[in-house]
Amino acid sequence: MQDALLLVTVVLYVLIAFLWPTVRLWRHHGVWPIVFSREAAPAQRLLGWLTRALLVLVVGASAARLVTDPEDLAIWGVPGVLQAAGWLLVGAGLLLTVVAQHQMGASWRVGIDDRPTALVDRGVFRLVRNPIFTGLLAFLAGYACLTPAWWSVALWLATAAGLRLQVVWEERHLAAQHGATYLAYAARVGRFVPGVGRLTAPAPTRERRGRPAS
Repeated sequence: MQDALLLVTVVLYVLIAFLWPTVRLWRHHGVWPIVFSREAAPAQRLLGWLTRALLVLVVGASAARLVTDPEDLAIWGVPGVLQAAGWLLVGAGLLLTVVAQHQMGASWRVGIDDRPTALVDRGVFRLVRNPIFTGLLAFLAGYACLTPAWWSVALWLATAAGLRLQVVWEERHLAAQHGATYLAYAARVGRFVPGVGRLTAPAPTRERRGRPAS
């Protein structure tokens, strides 16, 4: 029963976190938000394929649990408290993702878009700059608790490393697009968790004898 529920939850996450917002933006704004292919950098295209592979692996592994013995998937036995923590993380990750995507509105993208988008700094974005990534990491951490194995832990670590690299690229892009407004926002709001990963604020321009410093 739990294996079937986990598969349903994973499929629901893919539908809510990727498919539905993609369709919504296309229908309401005429924008295709999955934009890895619009970026000239080959690394962005590679990250796009890795994202697709991540989704296929998680859905495939969840489906395999229905017909395969856990030992064949190298799944470890875990106490009930870890299972409970796993469901809590999965639910929290799904909820945070949905809320953050709703608050992003037309600015939601998967990848770096060369077209201008509005800077979103309201709602959960007042607490963290990348709440959708935080939600994804929480969801995969919960998935690893519910499907504890070397490969699920490795999947979480690889995703965390990939998101960290993606965020660095996005920060450069947003700083170039929004300038001091984004830098000031990033200086007061954490990257993935509140207060952690804030960027250094630009030094204020000093006035000297009534003239701006040069």
